[in-house]
Amino acid sequence: MPTPSARSIKAPARRRKGGFSAGPKIFGVADIGSNSTHLLVAVTDGERVEPLIDTSHALQLGALIADRGEIGKGPAAELGEVLAGYRDQATSAGADDFVAVATEPLRRADDRVETLRRISARFQGSIAVLDHVEEGLLTLLGLRHSHDRSKPLVVVDIGGGSTEIVHLAPNRPPRSYGVSIGSARLGGVDRGDSPPSAKDWERLRAAAADGMSGVGFLRARRIVVAGGTATNLLRLVPSTLLDGEISPHDLVEMGKILSIERASEIAITRGISNRRARMLPAGISILEALLRHTNASVAVVDRGGIREGLVVAMARAGARWRTELSELVAP
Repeated sequence: MPTPSARSIKAPARRRKGGFSAGPKIFGVADIGSNSTHLLVAVTDGERVEPLIDTSHALQLGALIADRGEIGKGPAAELGEVLAGYRDQATSAGADDFVAVATEPLRRADDRVETLRRISARFQGSIAVLDHVEEGLLTLLGLRHSHDRSKPLVVVDIGGGSTEIVHLAPNRPPRSYGVSIGSARLGGVDRGDSPPSAKDWERLRAAAADGMSGVGFLRARRIVVAGGTATNLLRLVPSTLLDGEISPHDLVEMGKILSIERASEIAITRGISNRRARMLPAGISILEALLRHTNASVAVVDRGGIREGLVVAMARAGARWRTELSELVAP
């Protein structure tokens, strides 16, 4: 059954279990990631989320940190201006509240404290730097579709700088893991526009396996994958777009395409940016490693994620969203 559009949400305000109002509200959230800073302004009733504004600004903080270990004065000031503009957009769209969060780049930056001070000075607001557990739980909360939680399930967000994993099992609290491997940060392999060589694939797969080694085997029949890397992988094999599922066979076919076509060709024929196209081999390698760490036979791609989860958390818990995350994700 399709999710209703924002315009079809007309239920009167009422109180639901847990104390949150079920009346439609609008929230704005900004997410500072390794590749881009995203804005989502969405309407929600505490369960459904429908976007009003969904945009991003390419500021590759992960690459800056990889090169010099810090973000620096100029990018921090630019980021502050971007967030100020995002907040103005959210306010103009009728947002009841606006929250900015940061993930892997701010967790890793040597100049984290100074960068946050510079951003806040321009932005005139605070930024919540999420840890791996918080990021994983927000991803779980933001899934756009219902998934069967009566059986073990693994929910994954493959980001640019890190991968968050949440293992769900009946009658047990979710277990969340964070591994420092991402689509823009894996094995040091970046051939620019050229397709990856056989040796490049070996290095990517070895780096993905090494990154997952501390997690151990996760018993689950199904993996749900969120994030831009997963949705862009679907574009490589058109048939996967219809059911939103990626099998090991699909991963092989995707790898063959990436081994032949240049990133610029992928970008044109699949409608994604060159930068995103160059990250897809790393995304395949990470997803292969994830499937090996479970007994799952397929990865289901969900178009929700951390930003949708933050909108839901704000609707349900207001200013207490961060301290109540564990309760919010309980089945």
